[in-house]
Amino acid sequence: MHHRQRILICLTTLFFLLPASALAVRQPKVHVGVAGACAGDTVSGQVNVRAPIGTRFTLRLQQRRNATSRWRSTTRSRRFKSTAAVRRYKFRFDIARLNAFAYRLAVDRAGHHRTVSRAIPAASCAPGLQVPEAPAAILLPLSLLGVASLLLLSKRAAR
Repeated sequence: MHHRQRILICLTTLFFLLPASALAVRQPKVHVGVAGACAGDTVSGQVNVRAPIGTRFTLRLQQRRNATSRWRSTTRSRRFKSTAAVRRYKFRFDIARLNAFAYRLAVDRAGHHRTVSRAIPAASCAPGLQVPEAPAAILLPLSLLGVASLLLLSKRAAR
């Protein structure tokens, strides 16, 4: 064997023995976090992103019809690109016409892992039970005072 052939064989062997990750260009790490809450007819929250500038994301609102059904995407979604200055993206979805057991948020990056939020129970969307102050509670002492003063006036008039 010639010296050149030995070198070529050694380089070829070395190429196949090196891990592919050592030869490939490392992809930058992308970190995504999503959280949301519900109040009234609105699901709102924020997406926290650490990604290269220009990375495209899609945020989708998903719903579950009952406790045992699968998560399904609704028609509510937002698309955004990561920028150098912004790392938090705030959002709001109107859910007035939806009827679900629970909601969650899913952030997709084309061809990559999906990040989902915790489930948001639909029961937490409705306003809490509030008992308004009844005006009768204020009027009761005033009416008693009025009746007492009428009795006093009628006694004075009878004298």
